[in-house]
Formats: sequence, C-alpha cells, structure tokens
Amino acid sequence: MSSTFVEYDWKDFDNTTELTSFQKHRIKNISEDMVKTAIQKIINQTVEAREDRREELNAHGDAENPFRLDIGGQG
Repeated sequence: MSSTFVEYDWKDFDNTTELTSFQKHRIKNISEDMVKTAIQKIINQTVEAREDRREELNAHGDAENPFRLDIGGQG
C-alpha cells in the first residue's frame, strides 16, 4: 500500500527554490517516515484507550471486585 495521507506541493513552503532535487527527495522521505511513526503512535494510543474504556465498562460484571464499579454522581 503506497497511498499518501499528507498531500502537499513544494509551493506550500517557503524557500524551497533554494533546495536541490536531492534535498527535496530526502526531506520527503524523512517526513513520510515521521508521519508514519506519528500515525502508528496515534493508532496504538487509540487501541489502548478503547481497551481501558472496555475494561471500565465490564467492571460491573466483576463480583470479586465491586469497588471497581464507578457509579458516578456526587456522594
């Protein structure tokens, strides 16, 4: 899969006329790797948050640990 999530044109940036084709190529490769890493981090955090929420929602079914159930409201 080689779809690009981030679309840009060199005209979107300042001073790009000062760059060589090789420098543009290197910048593109580095930024693609950084974007991929950032997206993976967000995916991992999202999965972890979903697991935490699911654990909280399932807490009411744990008769062994009734204190895990957050009833809510003011006491």
